[in-house]
Amino acid sequence: MSIHGNRKVGCVMSMSHGWEWLDDLPDEWEAPSDLQSPTPYPEVNVAIQILSCDFLGFDVRAAIGHFIAEEALYDMWFVENVEADGWGGKKAALLREVPMEQTRIVYESWKTLDAVSEIDAPNDVVRERRVTAIAELKAALQRAAEEFERIRTENSAG
Repeated sequence: MSIHGNRKVGCVMSMSHGWEWLDDLPDEWEAPSDLQSPTPYPEVNVAIQILSCDFLGFDVRAAIGHFIAEEALYDMWFVENVEADGWGGKKAALLREVPMEQTRIVYESWKTLDAVSEIDAPNDVVRERRVTAIAELKAALQRAAEEFERIRTENSAG
């Protein structure tokens, strides 16, 4: 398709019968460039970034570990079950997006905390915002880990 002036010129392809469910899928989040390294896994890279922060407590580090462990267990479960359980294409596609969606939520929370350092405000205000952002990051990590576990449990046979 090409664009001439303000109008599109070209053909519109219709969805093949039976594949209409693709329109129902949420837009896939593409991990930003700062989550593309040092590993090929955005969820690992966000954990590395968070762990590099020098003022987070043991509780946040434990939440990071739980997030990484549950995401890895989710990936293993997905790979083992995607074909064996005969999931339809829509279910498999929706379940495949869960790790990136949870990584997006954790990443956004991390970036909020990271941005606190740039605030031009009195120390007590920065400290208060940092405490709030740390609590929100910890909660995001915990919710993501719980979501991985919940989906695995609810979609496992037996």
